[in-house]
Amino acid sequence: MSDMPMSDSERKFSELGTSGLQAYMGYVQEAYHAELHWPGVQPLYSRMRRSDPEISVVRNVYQALARSVRLEWQIPDDASDDDKRAQEFGEQVLNDIEGGPDEFLSTLISHVPFMGFGWWEVVLGVRSDNWKSPDGDDWKSEHNDNLIGIRKLAWRDHSSFVKWNMDDKTGKVKGFVQQDSPNSQIIIPLNRSLHVAFGDTQNPEGLSPLEAVWRLERIKYGLEVVQGIGFEHAAGYLDVTVNGKLTTSDETALKRAAKNIMKAQEGNYAAWPQNVVGELKDVNFSAAPSILEAIKYFGVLKLMVYNMQWAALSSVTGTGSYASMTDSSQMFITVFNSMMEGLIAQVDAQLGKRIFSLNEGAFPGMTRRPKLVCTPIEKQVSLSELAALMDSIQWMTLSEDDIKAIRRKTGILTENVPTEDMAVKKKIAPATEPIDEVIEQSVTNWKDYIQLKDPNLYAKLSKAK
Repeated sequence: MSDMPMSDSERKFSELGTSGLQAYMGYVQEAYHAELHWPGVQPLYSRMRRSDPEISVVRNVYQALARSVRLEWQIPDDASDDDKRAQEFGEQVLNDIEGGPDEFLSTLISHVPFMGFGWWEVVLGVRSDNWKSPDGDDWKSEHNDNLIGIRKLAWRDHSSFVKWNMDDKTGKVKGFVQQDSPNSQIIIPLNRSLHVAFGDTQNPEGLSPLEAVWRLERIKYGLEVVQGIGFEHAAGYLDVTVNGKLTTSDETALKRAAKNIMKAQEGNYAAWPQNVVGELKDVNFSAAPSILEAIKYFGVLKLMVYNMQWAALSSVTGTGSYASMTDSSQMFITVFNSMMEGLIAQVDAQLGKRIFSLNEGAFPGMTRRPKLVCTPIEKQVSLSELAALMDSIQWMTLSEDDIKAIRRKTGILTENVPTEDMAVKKKIAPATEPIDEVIEQSVTNWKDYIQLKDPNLYAKLSKAK
């Protein structure tokens, strides 16, 4: 490397500072505790993601909501024909992926918000009947236009992660170093992959909320151990009173009875010898209620890390109300939509850009490439709120699409407007028909409609009224 100082023109385009990321030789050490550094933290995070009760609740809710998310390619409002063709091509690429977009979304949402990042190898394929995969895969596209598509988004599990292939100065990731025994260690380059981070996009490992949950889990686990020991010690004791002298056989029978009756087993009983009285004495565990409340409290805190404390209101905690649960759950939907928007934006920046760059020239009239977005989860609107909304906007002219949206929101009515209703709406009589018939056939907002279409008729109707 030359020691010659850079000229002003060279310095103008140079990056002078560093990322500040605590990374060395491909290992990032940003977590506040050594146990939370990758790749050593993988077994801990995996156990929490799979078996921790509160985290399992969050994961199951995330996966259920992901089924309602749809990936779409967004094009400009004044789209050209090639913009529309590019959009159609993007939809075809998503449907050609092995497992489809739904499987990808399920993997994305069940791993990335918990582990902090996710890595997929993007395996390409040619959309041609004559093309054969070099690794023997029997994948075939449903289209035969010789364009390049995606045959597989191959998930690379965190258990096989070794370290990052990265520039320690800039923090820029170049690849994923994988070791999946008995296979040899390999580097999967970023330009052939999809890398999604959660919480901190400046850190290739993201910022997993489980880093905060780990501390809460340790405290909650300690309290559960104390509670278990306390219940064991407070299980009671056997008080035996002997009036008189016991024979050897009586002593043997007494020991056997005491041993059996203290076992945690259904159907235990004792046959006491003559002159022997036995009684189980209960011991009050006075600290049990406060320990239980502390356990519940830390359980709710773990849910709060994922903005899901509403799942415990009026059920686990015994406090809260339907109104607060409704407000919190609506806030959760807002946060979930924002989270999905951020994750899919990363997918678009990598996958969307790459797929259209590989097929450059296929859509010469494209004004800008389609942008991959996700449809948000719609909030639930109560019928009373919907009725209040309809009452306040009754002066507005509603289109057929508006009516369909309102009917869909009710959750009761079918989305499609019945034919007879639409026929009545279209039955606005021309000015030549008798005024009485027009009034009888009037519909919502007929005043605005007629005033716009026929001012003379509107004046006559106003006088008639």
